[in-house]
Amino acid sequence: MPRLIISQKKKGKLSFSIPHYILINGKMLGLMRDPSVTIEVPPATFEVRIQSMFKWFYSAAVVTTHEETDTYIEFTDREMWWDALFVVDIVLWCVKGLFHLAAPWTWIYEVFTNGYFVAWLIYEWVIRKRYFKLDVYSKRGEMPIIVSDNT
Repeated sequence: MPRLIISQKKKGKLSFSIPHYILINGKMLGLMRDPSVTIEVPPATFEVRIQSMFKWFYSAAVVTTHEETDTYIEFTDREMWWDALFVVDIVLWCVKGLFHLAAPWTWIYEVFTNGYFVAWLIYEWVIRKRYFKLDVYSKRGEMPIIVSDNT
């Protein structure tokens, strides 16, 4: 029976895996708590959807499984640059809480952090239906067969 192997790509050494819902053909299969999960499925065509804990952040791919072939779905979120900016914003927020900034710097910080927040909200709204980058490929033996690259 063919296997569908879904795994989350690591973004860095300190990254951790957040649980995600796995849906096949619109029906929830379960909650993915580990970085990788293996599912035995019949040979067919499925719509596989990786969904965040928040239901409006997801990505889907159409996957065809064949006998004696493993189909892989690797995914990662599109948040790398926003995560880096968020760390900078948290550090600046801590500095602002510990030290009183002079009049123009407090105003500059408020404009920066509020503008960043609005830009992040707009970005999240735009990518909500393709939140994850999915790479789908099949392996028969040791030779990978590229099926699609959902970017």
